[in-house]
Amino acid sequence: MADNEQANSQTDAESASLQVRKIYIKDASFESPSAPAIFTANWDPALAVDVDHEINILSDDTYDLVLTIRAQATVEDTTAFLVEVQQGGIFFITGHTEDQLQRRLNVYCLRVLYPYACAAVDSLLVKGGFPPIHLGPINFDARYRQMLEQAGARNHDDEPE
Repeated sequence: MADNEQANSQTDAESASLQVRKIYIKDASFESPSAPAIFTANWDPALAVDVDHEINILSDDTYDLVLTIRAQATVEDTTAFLVEVQQGGIFFITGHTEDQLQRRLNVYCLRVLYPYACAAVDSLLVKGGFPPIHLGPINFDARYRQMLEQAGARNHDDEPE
């Protein structure tokens, strides 16, 4: 009996698949509303970075993920730049449980997209006359666990007393 269970789990693992079908930029924008005056200011910016994502189902096993990075730099209350990149990816994922699927989507796929999004942000900044910002690594696993904890807390708050 244990041999049958082990054989079934090996078959499930062998049938599980995750393939990157396409990496693309869905949208990119760059603004430097204070140019050219900002280039003569003392360059000591305050930087705010926001990272978000959305998941869209294209078909039974095909998912479109969009990772959005927004970065804004201000110098003495003046906006130096505002850059936003929506980095997309199409992923084919099959043979996973629902929990495994959600983890693949919210952790693994975002890890794949993140370096592309960072490179696009840096490219726009350099082309706009600014230094690259070299965004550091993000622990998508920790972000996913936090998202699950927050969802669990919300569900618990919704329960009648």
